[in-house]
Amino acid sequence: MKLFIKKESKVGDVCKFFTEHYPFLKIELYKKTWADSFKKETLPVNLPLGMIINKNVKTAIDINNTTTVAEIENSFSLIGLKAEIFRKSGNVWVETSLTNNWTLQQQNCEGEEISRHFY
Repeated sequence: MKLFIKKESKVGDVCKFFTEHYPFLKIELYKKTWADSFKKETLPVNLPLGMIINKNVKTAIDINNTTTVAEIENSFSLIGLKAEIFRKSGNVWVETSLTNNWTLQQQNCEGEEISRHFY
């Protein structure tokens, strides 16, 4: 499937689209900066992406079960955004940076399996 990002798309639209397809994963978007910072602030959900992305045209990002976390993060990087994917682990969200070579399907299944033990 493709996630179409237009200049009028909002941060919340991207997050909602992602979670609808992968309910045990969430994506957070940050403004890409030249210097990495320890203090990251997520972009507001009502912020139009046209204010910060590199292109003023419609952009499509491929998102499917075989896409890895690293590939998603790289796709967002190409349009000027930093993206991080988190996996549900019980009642907390954990970063997937150590498993960024896993596919979205693997991540989502792992989140479901772990969370199942908490409910």
